[in-house]
Amino acid sequence: MFRKFRVVLFIFLIAGVVFAAAASASATDSHSWDGLKDRLVTDGFNREYVDSVFSASSLKYDSTMMARKMRVLLKRRFEPPAKKVAREKQFDERYISPVMLAGGYSYLREHYDLLLKIDKRYGVAPSVVVALLLVETKLGFTLGNAPAFNNLANMAASSDPLKFFDELGYKKLDDEDMRWLKKRTQKKADWAYRELSALLKFSSDNTIVPTDIPGSPYGAFGICQFMPSTALHYAVDGDGDGRIDLFGRDDALFSMASFLERHGWTNSLSKEKKLKVIYRYNHSMVYARTIYEVARQLEKIRSTFGPA
Repeated sequence: MFRKFRVVLFIFLIAGVVFAAAASASATDSHSWDGLKDRLVTDGFNREYVDSVFSASSLKYDSTMMARKMRVLLKRRFEPPAKKVAREKQFDERYISPVMLAGGYSYLREHYDLLLKIDKRYGVAPSVVVALLLVETKLGFTLGNAPAFNNLANMAASSDPLKFFDELGYKKLDDEDMRWLKKRTQKKADWAYRELSALLKFSSDNTIVPTDIPGSPYGAFGICQFMPSTALHYAVDGDGDGRIDLFGRDDALFSMASFLERHGWTNSLSKEKKLKVIYRYNHSMVYARTIYEVARQLEKIRSTFGPA
């Protein structure tokens, strides 16, 4: 009974936030999302909740994010194998600069007691948690500009590459590459739909208006930059206030460590195995090597100057 009341109250809250803006939205804008809305309702979401969320005035169809992703994937498809192998053995040197490391070390010192508490609970060293936070959001200062909901909804609605082919930078693709593009775009649109669904569920569970959540171009959010499906499975209530806020320091840091621990992390792992666990956070070996190197450098600084 309480759960039903909470859902109704949350729907009413969203409706109140977006009502004024929705009044000026055109009928064309509203109807363009009908297929996606119907799919969400079929998958179990409340119709009123879905309609309220999609009535936000900030939600306009734009294929830019999908075009951007497909440009990256096409570039990788045409990349010589030897170049790809060489690239994945590198790390991003921007995060190993004196300024970045100084910021990371300052954060580690300031929050060392909390980080030790996290290490004791999850077995993830302070330097690793801070390295993740530094690379993901520059210690919480870079969170993304557009609503995560908008980006995911637009990608989910952009399953046809012909909608944005002119934005890809290719005059023409051969038949094989075009078949690949269509298949890959559909796969990415289905992925975006699953993440959109996860974002709606996470928002409902934690009484958040989903269209108010700032995120990355591909829908990651919070200072830990979790994808919505990751948030559903691995986010934890670090400060014990009864809800999960990934823009809050404690919840985000505990959640990052929770993710690593549940993917097999221990501080005693070999470098190779640590890289494999970090790779699960972001599927890039350049990323994994960067996190590992930042953490290693922070440990060197800590061992020299101490944690406080």
